Amino acid sequence: MKKKVLVTLIIVLILALSALGAWFLFFKGKAAEAEDTSKPLAAPVPVKVTQSWQGDLPLYVSSSGKLEAIRVNDYIAEVAGNINIKVKEGQVVSQGTLLFTIDNPTYQINYEKALLDYKKSYIQYLAISEDMEGFEGFAVEQTDLYSDDKEVAKIQQEVVLGLQEGTITRERIKYRLGEQELALKQALENYKKCSIRAPFSGVIGKIDVKQGEYLQAGKPVLSIADISRLRIKAKILVKDIHHVKEGANAVIFPVVSDEKYTGRVFSVNPLIYDDNSTYAVVELSNEKRELYPGVFCDVLLQMDLIKDKVLVPKAAVLERDGKKLVFVVKEGLGYWTYVDVGPENYEFVVIEDKLKAGETIIVEGHYVLNHKAAVTVLNGGEDGTEE
Repeated sequence: MKKKVLVTLIIVLILALSALGAWFLFFKGKAAEAEDTSKPLAAPVPVKVTQSWQGDLPLYVSSSGKLEAIRVNDYIAEVAGNINIKVKEGQVVSQGTLLFTIDNPTYQINYEKALLDYKKSYIQYLAISEDMEGFEGFAVEQTDLYSDDKEVAKIQQEVVLGLQEGTITRERIKYRLGEQELALKQALENYKKCSIRAPFSGVIGKIDVKQGEYLQAGKPVLSIADISRLRIKAKILVKDIHHVKEGANAVIFPVVSDEKYTGRVFSVNPLIYDDNSTYAVVELSNEKRELYPGVFCDVLLQMDLIKDKVLVPKAAVLERDGKKLVFVVKEGLGYWTYVDVGPENYEFVVIEDKLKAGETIIVEGHYVLNHKAAVTVLNGGEDGTEE
């Protein structure tokens, strides 16, 4: 009887141990599965980083305005005639390029006549100046005079005597030469109105006439603009007028582009208008001709400069539970670092404490990041520098 009980106990014990072993193996497998499924959640998060730095932060006044060409010439026909356009809209031209001609034979004939008259008078002046000494033996006969009237003959005799004595020749010829020179200049000015050249390098704007069209004087023809530099009249309020100085930096954001451009305040209008505002003239380079007059722009005018501060991009700063923080990367982990922020502009912010210059901070990929999360830096080494 005792043997049966003992055997039964041994069998029960073996079964119990077997069940316990099976239970242990089952839950160990489940734990392993849970561990395996959690691995993807712990994978490093890809981020982009940069380094904080010590520097100066410019502060700006916000404004806006339209781009204007620095120089514009609008041409009208000054003479009547058929027009011959030599350029097209949007064409870039150099100074001196022929823009258009107007066919007006009268001005051309008058110019050619004035040119011949001037040449004739100049030749006479040179000839008489060279032959002055030859008048000493000059004798005048009545038949050589232009008139046989006694009074006219008397005047002519006096002139000839003046020529012989050298008291009249140069002055009279020079006077005549001067008259011809003035006539030539006037004829040339009129003739120039028939042939118009670019006064400066620029781009052709609107052309208001058709090729070969007959124009009356006063008809608009075309415009040319120098857009190598552009200007903006940026509106500023009275409260800001003393903060915006001539020569201050400006940042320009055209609405038609994602690019930003830099310029300088050329001047500030001191006159205040009825809406308690005035404007600053901002000038910027446009050598590549990427911008055009008439484009609306947002403008930032520098009003102050905060010096020697720890700076980070605005994208680096997050807010959690009403507190500002940045993620600092150390040994492959992103650490929450609460900070106190100071002034900021459109791209950078001052960090007042708890962050030093040269620390690696996350600027992209950190919005859902937890404290001490594993990260993979995409833009270079762990410190954000190129490897």
